[in-house]
Amino acid sequence: MIRKFIICLFTTGFSFFQSQVLDEYPEKQDFYEGGLVNFYRESHDYLTKNKVKNCDSKEIYQPRFIVTKEGGIKLVKDSDTANISKNKCAYEISLSLLKNLKNWKPAEVKGLKIGALTEFILYPKDVMGNYKEGYNALEFIIPAQYPGGYDKLGKDFHDEFMTLFMDYHINGNINLEFYVDKEGHISNPRIYPEIRDRSFNIEFLRTLSRLHKVWKPALYSNIPIKQRVNYPMRFSTTFYER
Repeated sequence: MIRKFIICLFTTGFSFFQSQVLDEYPEKQDFYEGGLVNFYRESHDYLTKNKVKNCDSKEIYQPRFIVTKEGGIKLVKDSDTANISKNKCAYEISLSLLKNLKNWKPAEVKGLKIGALTEFILYPKDVMGNYKEGYNALEFIIPAQYPGGYDKLGKDFHDEFMTLFMDYHINGNINLEFYVDKEGHISNPRIYPEIRDRSFNIEFLRTLSRLHKVWKPALYSNIPIKQRVNYPMRFSTTFYER
């Protein structure tokens, strides 16, 4: 039984066949040749070579972007203009890296290259002046925490969702995905594989809103950051965590 949230990558058949862009990279695939360690190494080398000025130690940014099947980059527009303004230096450096680094790696599905949505954490202080060989930002994240812990989350989720899933005869493996933002609130929730029932999806969001507790947000260097969370479940006539 899994007693923790899993921050991970899943492939969805719906994404592949409908949009030709995956919602995330398949498990064990990276968006950059040589993986994240090489991405941060080349980022450090580029910023050092070009004498880019470092940012304030409180600045951090997480760009969302698509690596196309050709290995190009398409930035996903960030509507949080207040966060961009607060972290303008880190934001501009992230755009410079997206524009100038060359070894972006598309996802692969059954031997075919395909575009995929992804992101990285840019904390300029650790990529520039404090950089150490082997650095990977993901290793320095303290994950978001639900009030009362994951056992309490499992109970709360069961209590709120069991009736809904039974009413709509939802069976099998389901993944609940959402973000915990910097203030500890849930945003952008979805479940997949997609359930194409408008009434269910309306009730799902309504039910999720009842889990209104504020999380302790994820931290990087004691700075709150948003974090994508995936919660795998299995539903049948009885509910249990996978």
